[in-house]
Amino acid sequence: MPNLNVHFGQPIGKVLAVSGSQTTVALNPEATGVSAVRIGAVVKVTGERYDVVGTISSIQSEPGDRNLRVVALDLLGELVPAENGGIRFRRGVSLYPVTGATAYCAGEAELGAIYAPPSVPHVRVGALYDDPARPAMVLSDDLLGKHFAVLGASGSGKSCSVALILSRILDAHPNAHMILLDPHNEYAAAFGDLAENVNVDNIHFPLWLLNFEEASEVLISSGTPEEKEAQSLILHNIILRARREFAAKTASSQTLAEHNDGAPSFILKAPKRPEPDLDDDLSMITVDTPVPYATSELLRLIDDALGSAERPDRPGPYLRLKARIEALRADPQFAFMFADLLTVRDTLAQLIGRLLRFPVAGRPITTVDLSAVPSDIADVLVSLLCRLVFDFALWSGQGQMPPVMLVCEEAHRYVPADPTIGFAATARSIGRIAKEGRKYGISLALVTQRPSELSPTAISQCGTVFAMRLPADLDQRFMSAALPEAGRGMLAALPSLATQEAVICGQGVPLPMRIRFDDLPAERRPRSSSGHFSEAWLSDSAGLQFVRDSVRRWRLQRRETVPPRQPTDFPTARVA
Repeated sequence: MPNLNVHFGQPIGKVLAVSGSQTTVALNPEATGVSAVRIGAVVKVTGERYDVVGTISSIQSEPGDRNLRVVALDLLGELVPAENGGIRFRRGVSLYPVTGATAYCAGEAELGAIYAPPSVPHVRVGALYDDPARPAMVLSDDLLGKHFAVLGASGSGKSCSVALILSRILDAHPNAHMILLDPHNEYAAAFGDLAENVNVDNIHFPLWLLNFEEASEVLISSGTPEEKEAQSLILHNIILRARREFAAKTASSQTLAEHNDGAPSFILKAPKRPEPDLDDDLSMITVDTPVPYATSELLRLIDDALGSAERPDRPGPYLRLKARIEALRADPQFAFMFADLLTVRDTLAQLIGRLLRFPVAGRPITTVDLSAVPSDIADVLVSLLCRLVFDFALWSGQGQMPPVMLVCEEAHRYVPADPTIGFAATARSIGRIAKEGRKYGISLALVTQRPSELSPTAISQCGTVFAMRLPADLDQRFMSAALPEAGRGMLAALPSLATQEAVICGQGVPLPMRIRFDDLPAERRPRSSSGHFSEAWLSDSAGLQFVRDSVRRWRLQRRETVPPRQPTDFPTARVA
């Protein structure tokens, strides 16, 4: 029970010192044990022009005087007159308080003004941790327009939090354009009929979509640096020739308006000579230009080189490259990339439209299930998807493309802190969106359970951070540097946050707050990867037939849909 000697709105002490964005308050002796004086509590300090608002970041005894207790306040904003005669909260401090000014526990009027539903577009994501009756709102435009991150250890409710945030945004904005990269097939059912669920069984990402760096990662087999360099040169030449030959064949019947990695748009005309590489327009096509070609054309060009009068002295690199292409074409796991045989179609516009939801057609979000993508090219596919989003926005024309949000789960895998880990092109693609995406209407959401392994550059671009339970000391130190200064006072709570709780800081909220996310309906929760060991091990239910069926699917590289376990990320009952 709270100590009733001091109530909200009553003075708790005097300002002892002011330094930058922090103020030190000496507590009144009778206020030292009040429950309202705690980490995260909102305090009002009288100012010369406006009252200043801050949150308590630390409480301690003054050295040499155990009876003197002081609190540190992170100053966040001011209470200014509202048009209706009341008060409203404004972020930023125009005039800092002076020593001797009185500090108060914020009363109902002040809290009502601070946490009132904003006049700008907003969505509810939960309730305040210490006041369940007061909703926690996020500002839609500031949240989306300036990127955000959701960080939390495994089991903290991170996936359900992401699903809740996105669902609330979609409820308020039914014509949104979202794409969610889902490495573990958690979100397929989380959005119901609002989602276009994409996986390797129902969509084709043809090889020709890859730029040269991505294609090299897929097609060049292992070997010495000299062998890889030789294969790289061969691959560069045959991809470039295949693209130009396809463009030459189609130029007479259609206009191609593609881009050339920084070059302006161009129009291809029918070539005057049969050699497409001699045509001025065709020369603008580079190895990275997304002009289609058939995989069989690469094999034909390799065979042509091996059978020509100028046969290479060292056929080894040609043969290894050909063997790799043929092996991938024959592997069912790679069918989504090597499905074409002798013909190829230009499906770039249709693919972009489906992924980015143009038109929305009642499904404003695309979930891309990456769980069945072979691990050795998963990073390549993520690089491709992120690059497609950015390049399409870049070439769509200023102000013509509706805003798009890209949600990247397991972000530490693709934008690692260590640049030597993973596929460098993936990190560059996501990093470019983090740095420049806002200019072109692309919002980025980074989701990870290992924030210390995430690129500091990428997370520094996130204007809002949802920090959930982080027990690891390394992650806490990382958060201390990553969080805005005004929110660092709540870092001490991160190891002890319960499931479904978070600290939110940044531009998407009026001020840093500790919240409990709202409950998600059971049918809208992401699939949990946690096993129910105590239940599953009570009976001997899996027999030899189960093993045989699994081995059969393994050999055929064919997954079968099975009912997911009941998710348990968020408890059904509300915990007091």
